[in-house]
Amino acid sequence: MSKVKSLAHDAMHIRGKRLPARSGGSREDGQMRRREAPGQGRAKVSDIPPTVNTGERKDLGVRPVEQSNELVKNKKNIPTQQNQQLIDAYQAPVAAPIQLCMRDGKVVMQMIRVPAQTECCAIDTVRITMHEKTIFNKSFRAMISDEDIARGFSECIEQIFGFGVTKKYDKGRDFFLHAWELGDNYGHFAMGGIKQRDSILIAINGQGCLAAKAGWELRLYQFLTSSDCIAPRITRVDLAHDDFDGSQLSVYDFDRAWDEGGFDRYGNRPEPQNYGSWKNNDPMGKGLTFYAGTKSSSQLFRGYQKGKQLGSPDSPWMRAEVQFSNHDKIIPFEILIDPSSYFVAAYPVLQQYSPNKTGKRTETVKKMAEAGIGHFTKYTKLGYGKFIRIARQLYGDSAFLDMVQADTDEWPSRLRMPNYELSPTPIHKQPMPESCVPFAVTASDYGYPDDTSSIYSHYPHH
Repeated sequence: MSKVKSLAHDAMHIRGKRLPARSGGSREDGQMRRREAPGQGRAKVSDIPPTVNTGERKDLGVRPVEQSNELVKNKKNIPTQQNQQLIDAYQAPVAAPIQLCMRDGKVVMQMIRVPAQTECCAIDTVRITMHEKTIFNKSFRAMISDEDIARGFSECIEQIFGFGVTKKYDKGRDFFLHAWELGDNYGHFAMGGIKQRDSILIAINGQGCLAAKAGWELRLYQFLTSSDCIAPRITRVDLAHDDFDGSQLSVYDFDRAWDEGGFDRYGNRPEPQNYGSWKNNDPMGKGLTFYAGTKSSSQLFRGYQKGKQLGSPDSPWMRAEVQFSNHDKIIPFEILIDPSSYFVAAYPVLQQYSPNKTGKRTETVKKMAEAGIGHFTKYTKLGYGKFIRIARQLYGDSAFLDMVQADTDEWPSRLRMPNYELSPTPIHKQPMPESCVPFAVTASDYGYPDDTSSIYSHYPHH
């Protein structure tokens, strides 16, 4: 049996694997502790069915979306012992086989997808590598230095995202020797280094994905799949679903779903982590986060209270996010134009998001601005509220505001709206720096008298 067939056989017939212990310890009777949401009852251990961990596939069909959606609406009113249908939906396997292939002499997993009814997620981060010869296929200019290559890629990046390379950093990033900023801190472009094998990196962060010109996903897909792009590879992509009113799944629901098998994949259960003040229900409103998986794994889930993370303690904004890395899997280019199908296929619990649309980009930017204003308002009142009240009485509103306002019109970073049109001028549109100063060749440079001004002065004039 070949190595590929052997790995595929082992993956499809998992036997005897034990699930990792839940961080947080166990009770005296050996059973796992379970965190419950405030106001919800605690079920008996006997009421919770055991997690299937032997690799059986009893039902290869996808659960009806209407059923899952109805369970989401009514889940808070159903006791845990009566929630058998939701548990079965969690434990239902994705309707696709494991796909293995070879990459650089290693066996890696090919990502699968499940058709989604709506666009239930958006790309929040993307990182791409390719060979630096790519830019030579798109430009006929002479490129000698790293700055010349960066200028060439800047023009290409601007055509895709609307912003380009703006300035060079003092040092490299991500193990590359040189790095440049993209747009207004929307990501970075990096190249150079002996171990990088003449590859370059284009990294777009969450702000950059929001600021990019509409339709950038399709333009990037077309560029990566074109014959001009040499050795392209997506090394990381984050897919996020925003629930602005918090009416779908909460962090407590994600924590409970882990116990019930909602994050199981092929018989394995990822390691969970809870961040924030979970035990006393986050009294300061800083936000709670649930992780499934580790940062070193090829797939990581984050469910967190996004509004509170941005500084608004009363915000109900929830975000569910899946981070894919190419450690031991291939990230297909189709994830750029069909992200929702890969998002709902990541974990069984995420299939409930299929009929729910994610927030639009403009709405996300607006919510971020509102959270920033709430943050500044809260801490300004806490820190200087008493002084402001007295100063208004002493000087009047207008005079007091003139005294305390900033001298420049620069916006705070929390309130700065991501927009490619507000990005600094890219370097390929800036004046070319003078790499050398032209010099005059005189006769003295060739051994002739200095009183002549030309190397041909020794010839008789006619």
